[in-house]
Amino acid sequence: MIDLSATRGWLLLALALVLAGLLLRRLENYLPSRRTRGIVRRWIVPALELAAGASAAGWTLEELVRNRSGNTGLAFTALFLLLIWIGRSVFSDFVTGVFVRMEGTIEPGRRMAVGGVEGRVAKLGFRSVAVEADDGSSFRVPWGTIAGDAIRLGEAGVAIRSHTFTIAIPRSRPIERVLQEIPAAALTSPWASTTQMPEVRLQSETDQSYVLRVTAHALDARFAPQIEAAIREELEVGP
Repeated sequence: MIDLSATRGWLLLALALVLAGLLLRRLENYLPSRRTRGIVRRWIVPALELAAGASAAGWTLEELVRNRSGNTGLAFTALFLLLIWIGRSVFSDFVTGVFVRMEGTIEPGRRMAVGGVEGRVAKLGFRSVAVEADDGSSFRVPWGTIAGDAIRLGEAGVAIRSHTFTIAIPRSRPIERVLQEIPAAALTSPWASTTQMPEVRLQSETDQSYVLRVTAHALDARFAPQIEAAIREELEVGP
């Protein structure tokens, strides 16, 4: 028979809340309307996670002092508080994340710049936010950093990937014209992003050629090399 003591109740409640939060995170994208998804992401899931954390803390404290003498219970409580202090940054990021998410300003797919990191929000985690930069690299920004620093938010949209490569152009070709031809050639590809223009910079030069560093932005990282191929074909320049 299940023991429904106070401590067991705390534990069961914490587990139920954690499972409910994880389930809603998984099913969020399958909800029927954007408004419903926003309510679940902004209010219900953070509230469940905060309640689960409080229930787990209550269960832990009761387990520490249950059936122990005053001095022993005090010692275990002090140990528990010491562990909380050691991991204070983790707990602080978790609690901060709950309240920041309730503001509803940080959402997956939205562009964000904070703490020297810029990109699109890929995932809202328990302790941090996964941000995907334009070059395809990813960063995890703690919720505490987001709450403590000034952030710049942009519109939501499709994640952009970039592909950087070098291309050698003979010095016999007018460099000014080439600098115009490369962006135009990149945009002929159906996979090129129209929100960020290609970037072309002179990396070095020799007696025979200019070496240009090109960064082309794609809608999907899998097809970024095809933009490079389109540029080389248009300029009639090989690898």
